[in-house]
Amino acid sequence: MRERGAGLVGLAALLLGGCMVGPDYTKPSAPMTPAYKEADGWKAAEPSDHLPRGQWWSIFGDPELHALEEEVAKANQNLKIAEARLRAARAMVRFNRAALFPTISAGAGASSIRDSVCRPSWRWTTSSCGPPTPRSSSWTRR
Repeated sequence: MRERGAGLVGLAALLLGGCMVGPDYTKPSAPMTPAYKEADGWKAAEPSDHLPRGQWWSIFGDPELHALEEEVAKANQNLKIAEARLRAARAMVRFNRAALFPTISAGAGASSIRDSVCRPSWRWTTSSCGPPTPRSSSWTRR
């Protein structure tokens, strides 16, 4: 037990000694500039999210480009397939999310149950359908 205590004290001294910095430590100086050297040729971002995104090619004022874009919009099957896949994926997400919400259902039905006249009896000696059998019978050996 005494050896274990001495070992723990020695281990603690080594661990704490590794964190210690000498008394003459000074933080090294790192050269720093007042601003980034790339800042003089850059300008601040100007988001244009407020601009319409529809017919972007109309800003060029080229009727041939406008005609080509209209033709591509009508004939581009890849875009139509991608749009159909997007609609299908959104529908599947809506369908799967519907399982997260409670559902209410109701149903109605009618049935009738009648006991049969010829149902089997609990006792093997009687029958419900037909004349009763005798309760006692004798067996004779020949």
